This record gives sequence, C-alpha cells and structure tokens, in this order.
Amino acid sequence: MNDWREISPDPNATDVRAFLQGKLTAAYGARVESFEDFVAAFVRGRSVLDIGVVGHVVERSGNKDFRHGFIRTHARHVVGIDILEEPVNHLRSIGYDVRLVDATSDADIGERFECVVIGDVIEHVDDPIKLLKFAARHLAPGGRIMCTTPNPFYVGYLVEMFRHGMVIENAEHVNFIIPSNALEIAHRAGIELAELHHFGGGGNTVARRALISLLKLTRLIRYEMFARSYIYMFRNAAH
Repeated sequence: MNDWREISPDPNATDVRAFLQGKLTAAYGARVESFEDFVAAFVRGRSVLDIGVVGHVVERSGNKDFRHGFIRTHARHVVGIDILEEPVNHLRSIGYDVRLVDATSDADIGERFECVVIGDVIEHVDDPIKLLKFAARHLAPGGRIMCTTPNPFYVGYLVEMFRHGMVIENAEHVNFIIPSNALEIAHRAGIELAELHHFGGGGNTVARRALISLLKLTRLIRYEMFARSYIYMFRNAAH
C-alpha cells in the first residue's frame, strides 16, 4: 500500500496517521553529522544535475564551501541550473556548466542524470510539486533525488521563539516541508520517498559533542527537534 487514501478518505484518521508514521519510520536512515561527506558519497563518480546553484551569494563561487564547486569536485559530470541570470552568466564565465532554467517549469534540458541535488531550494519555490516533477523528469533509470530543507521544529528555532516571541525565517522562504508533507508531495509528483535522514547541523565544540553523546545515550538523537534539516531521498515510483 502506497497511498493513505486506500485506508480512509479522512486525512486525519487514526489509521492514516499510523500508516504515515510507519512509512516514515521505515524510510528513516542514519543521522547525518557531516553533510559534506554525505553529499560527496552521493555524487561521487556520477552524473549530477544541481538545482539552485547560485546559493544566495554568487561571491561564494571562489570559496571552498561553494556547494556547486564541491559537487563538481566529486562528480563525474555536473550541470547546474538557476533562474538568476546575472549570477548564472558569471558562473559560466569562470568555467561552470550552468544554465538559465526555471526548475518549476515544464522545460527539459535534454540530459538525464544519475543524481539530482536540490539543496535548500524547495522552501523557496511557489510550487514544490512542479520542482520534484522537473527533477524526476531528468533522472536516469535508477537515479535518485536528494532534497534538503530546514526543519521548522528544530530546537534552535524553539530557543529563538522563547527569546524573541517569534521566529524570523529566511525572508525568501515560503513554506516548510516536514516528512509527512514530503510523502504527499512525492505522491502528487509521481515519485516516492525512498529515504529520510536528519542533519544535525555544523559545529564541533566541546559542548555540542557532549550534547550529542547525551542524546545518543538516551536515544533521543532520532527525535526531529534535534535535527536542523531534513534530507529527503526520492526516486521514481517505477524503480
């Protein structure tokens, strides 16, 4: 069974909620502490479509933490796309294969890729379903989509709420996609959620290491509130 509608027409029915919890529990993988290692393993030696390459500040293109440059270092072949014309032209001028394409459109760039990376983009777009359809359209057989997005229930946001009475998110964000949303969006896009990972966030202070050790000891490490971001791994439904 892949669709909660086979259980009940009521999206809040107890059996539906239990079904969704079971799907997400089955999809949950290891907690990710090194995002760089995770991405490198995902793209290494493969063809990659990187969606949203500009990453807010084009000046990062010269830095070692520029994500698209990091991906190009490990991938066999990589194409980037974005909708910001001036930064795209800049990246092309310094040697990147980057194209001006709207990733929520019906466009087809004419290539198929083993990996599609959607790094902190889905929370910016008007239509996340169209974004995933675009990504799936460009998958080679057996390919995977990696989609990262912030976790609105992260304890850091809760601390900010207590401090300021509210949470002010990135001004360009228009939505949050929590895991149950990811299941539904994937279904509507004609794909499926294959894996779910939590990303703990950066930092290597003594206090943070002690907290992580305590969370592991008490088995609270899997709780969503201690994950800064979600990492969704999608695949075509006919895999």
